[in-house]
Amino acid sequence: MMSAPLSSTTGTRGDPQQRHAGAFFTPDGLAGDCAIDAVAGRVIDLCAGIGVLASNVIALGSSRPAVREMVCVEINPRYAEIGRKLVPEARWIVADVMDWRNWWKADLGGATFNSAISNPPFGKVPRSGRGPRYHGPEFEFHVIDIASQIADRGTFIIPQMSSSFVYSGAQFYDRRKEGRGVDFERLTGLHMECGIGVDTTFYRDSWKDVSPLCEIVTIEFAPARERKSVAAELTASSFHIPARPAEQLALL
Repeated sequence: MMSAPLSSTTGTRGDPQQRHAGAFFTPDGLAGDCAIDAVAGRVIDLCAGIGVLASNVIALGSSRPAVREMVCVEINPRYAEIGRKLVPEARWIVADVMDWRNWWKADLGGATFNSAISNPPFGKVPRSGRGPRYHGPEFEFHVIDIASQIADRGTFIIPQMSSSFVYSGAQFYDRRKEGRGVDFERLTGLHMECGIGVDTTFYRDSWKDVSPLCEIVTIEFAPARERKSVAAELTASSFHIPARPAEQLALL
């Protein structure tokens, strides 16, 4: 599922409640391309909607290592009910993604996933909480921040303006030097890449009621956590450097 900011520039029409919640479902073709970047094994879909992205990831099991487990987290019970019929292979958890500390431990035992996938609500949509580090207004960054705590890798569909690079609709791949995506990377230590390189403008007219310009971004979470752990150990050890013998004598 996906969301767009509530703005006239998105060309949004349709159900006002759907617009308010940012509920716009992923075009199947875009979901299929996004699924190629997802890692198999244990996979969690955050803000899963009716499971379009999850079903495409599972379907790729015939051409690569299969998904051992698929968990879909969706706040809307009606979407989850439909999702259980469309993707019966998945375990569905009806919960607010922002309440991740509770459902991750209570329902999933705090186990780490190989991969997180998400086409989350976009922009400044209502939410009940926040990610562990990001405190800003963009919903998609909160979801990525949460995913970084529970998975080793992530694949996300996000607004192009939230990406730290430009690829879709451009003549060439270009890293941004500033912008909210760059600010998010500096804050979290995460690094966005474009995966296999999908120009999402091909699907821009396939959305229902919206026509967002977005990017598929992949992020390696495990190395970022390792770097953070090493930095913390070095910082801690710097405060406990034992005095050398000569220094100990000088203090007498």
